[in-house]
Amino acid sequence: MHQLIRQALEQRAAANNPVRIALVGCGRFGTSVAAQISQIPGMLLVAAVDPKIANGQSALEAAGWTRTQWQQVESAKSAAVAADTGHAVLGPDEEILDLLNIDVVVEATGHPEVGAASALRAIRLGRHVIMVTVEADVTCGWALANEARSQGVIYSLTAGDQPGTIMELLDWAQTCGLKVVAAGRGTKFYPSDADGNPSEAFGRYGYNAELVERRRLNPNMYNSFRDGTKAQIEMCAVSNMTGLPPDVRGMHQPSASLHDIPMLFTSKAKGGLLENEGVVDLANAVSLDGQTLVPNHIEIGVWVVVTSEQGLIREDLSFYGLPTDPSGERALLYRPFHLCGVETPVTIAQAALLKTPTGTPQNQPTSEVVAVAKRSLSPGDVLDGSGGKNVGGIIERRSIVARDKLLPLGFAYGAAVNQQVRSGEVIPSAAVPRQTGTLVKLREAANPARDSSK
Repeated sequence: MHQLIRQALEQRAAANNPVRIALVGCGRFGTSVAAQISQIPGMLLVAAVDPKIANGQSALEAAGWTRTQWQQVESAKSAAVAADTGHAVLGPDEEILDLLNIDVVVEATGHPEVGAASALRAIRLGRHVIMVTVEADVTCGWALANEARSQGVIYSLTAGDQPGTIMELLDWAQTCGLKVVAAGRGTKFYPSDADGNPSEAFGRYGYNAELVERRRLNPNMYNSFRDGTKAQIEMCAVSNMTGLPPDVRGMHQPSASLHDIPMLFTSKAKGGLLENEGVVDLANAVSLDGQTLVPNHIEIGVWVVVTSEQGLIREDLSFYGLPTDPSGERALLYRPFHLCGVETPVTIAQAALLKTPTGTPQNQPTSEVVAVAKRSLSPGDVLDGSGGKNVGGIIERRSIVARDKLLPLGFAYGAAVNQQVRSGEVIPSAAVPRQTGTLVKLREAANPARDSSK
């Protein structure tokens, strides 16, 4: 596939007909995407959207545009005029993109409602969408994917972020004829971080003010990395792309080295943790003491535990050095890294040139991420979304979320609760007012009978 992509991009570059890309959301991830696009002949970033104009300017500069080569605009019409004179454009919202010649939109705002609306607008304009905002994907990604199919365009999560990287590894395994027992990613989850506050996030990482400012870091996003919510969101995205559910609410997330993973993520009958095989989960790099790290961990990597019904193949998996369980029946495939932003151009090219996604949700979701109170909440307290001080998220099967009318995390952004919720409780949908934005409309249009976000 990569050879096909390179050849197709070389042809586009030779014909002076690059894949034309718009970036919506220019924080750290988005700016890294812009920088990497600048290194690939046959691709061109033509527009950047961010309410913080300085962020968009940084993205355009990273993509190689000098100050005289781009224009700040306020409307679709002025953007079209600027583009006609060969300028890149920068503006505060995605409406400026409406009249432009764009092949692919990269959605990287990090906000579920904004991300869903931006993606839907792009799809209905006939543009492929690369969804970096996983928070939106787990709330309505299946509906966006179905809309994209109806419009004849691609909706995809991105290579380089863990969900896309897991999908690449899992797709390879299944193409080889291997059976997937479990799929997941590494984490570095300290129990003391579970109720973390975004105001403390950068300090817990040891980041200084210069780095935070230069790389446009978002405190809520980095808090979601530390309090565990982001890993739950990302594995929900994998669940909905693959149909693999969590084994239990929130997953097991045991402390595990690389060599522990194939032993832990197998059925209880075979000495593992799982009630059922064929699931998503997490391998924690933090030891049981909650302070030190496990040797030979996979904190920023991804993994898939596989097996085969063919005995010779099981023997070969062990023979060629893969970590296995004691029986040799379960083997570990893994990639020890992921490169956010750096690998997104691969997904852009797949969508634009091969008309295939890195990974896309199935027609209906397998799982949701539900909102959990990080502290006791009283009527009037405002939920502040993923990485906030009041709320976090954990994965649960969609059927249980619908049955028990639990609040998806995507609806916990700015809503005030109307009842007491104890710390650690999953928040019911009835605890917040009914919402009416793009997320709700997409979900209800896709499956009104099962939607629990009332």
